[in-house]
Amino acid sequence: MVLTVQSFAKLTLVLLGSVALASPSLTPMAQDHDHSAHSGEAGQVTVTAAEAEASRTLFSQYGCGSCHVLADANGYGSIGPAFDGNDALSVEHVNQIISEGQGAMPSFGGMVSEEEIETLSRYIVAKKAD
Repeated sequence: MVLTVQSFAKLTLVLLGSVALASPSLTPMAQDHDHSAHSGEAGQVTVTAAEAEASRTLFSQYGCGSCHVLADANGYGSIGPAFDGNDALSVEHVNQIISEGQGAMPSFGGMVSEEEIETLSRYIVAKKAD
């Protein structure tokens, strides 16, 4: 039997397809998630004037306002969830989403320092009620 490039490509696709069907998925399709961890009270989170200014700069620099509404940072986007008045936000949740991304939201972990992500997360939660 002569193995041509075309027959090799077909055989490779069949084998890859078989492996994909036979192996368990590396990531689950749906995950149970406790949304109660995202709730926080706006009065509990504060930022200094310097932290707020630095966070506004980051919010602008990374284009957050093109997707999200946060009036304090002049963000009026309509693609992502609005931050203003969003009681479902907690510092931990915002920190995780900025770091790891979710859905259409890209990950900024590695582009922004952990300290900056923490400050930005606190700022978003603190200013969402203003």
